Amino acid sequence: MSTTTAKKTADHSAWIAKRIHSFVGIVPLGVYLVLHLSRNLSTLLGPEAFDSAVAATWQQPINYVWTILLVYLPLIYHTVYGIKLAASGEKKSIKNYWNLENARFVLQRLSALGLLGFLGAHIFLTRVHTTMNWVEGGKITYGYFAEHMWNNPVTAVTYLFGILAAAFHLGNGVGTFCISWGIATGKRGIEIAEKVALGFGLFLLILGYAAVLGFFLYDYTPTAITGGLLTKDGVIEGIFHQLHGITPAGILEMFQGK
Repeated sequence: MSTTTAKKTADHSAWIAKRIHSFVGIVPLGVYLVLHLSRNLSTLLGPEAFDSAVAATWQQPINYVWTILLVYLPLIYHTVYGIKLAASGEKKSIKNYWNLENARFVLQRLSALGLLGFLGAHIFLTRVHTTMNWVEGGKITYGYFAEHMWNNPVTAVTYLFGILAAAFHLGNGVGTFCISWGIATGKRGIEIAEKVALGFGLFLLILGYAAVLGFFLYDYTPTAITGGLLTKDGVIEGIFHQLHGITPAGILEMFQGK
């Protein structure tokens, strides 16, 4: 095989890998995010509605298999290849040619890093805690999340920034997807794609923030943490205890003169 042929093969392989990376970011990951946030809107209807929605999601064991195949595996590929692209040094001249396109390019990668950290925290609070049986009853409930939102100062802030990162990353990704896949062509088509991306990103942001708001609207029954780093004697909970004065509950008590 000649050097030229080898280069063409490598370029074609890279082109296919980028297309797969782009595609799985929208389908199935983007679709899953919309469904996930939509389900979590049940927090606005109260603890029983949220707990029922979560229970219904995992009622069928096959759903665990679908989650691995359609969420975790695509997410791993999208993350690993995304890191490879970010490390490849594309657009090194950004600082010399700062414009809206390059700004979105940078923010897309920064949001990816923030989203990666958020997913780690979210998976720890949900999947790790249930798998290790560190949660009373082995289930994630409204009370479990509400207790964290109210009493752990980092949790609510982490979710607000994590949802913001997810909304921007997927919203901007939809615009890039439409352009790179030839769905949006020409100046007018690109302008429409950018507006759609902005609208979709705002839509995701509203969905996510509304779900978080729901955890502050109702009384709840706390779910006991039976093991792990978040127990009363755990390292993380110890830090939270030191910062208790700046939790939402602590702030309310301060304004109420308690």
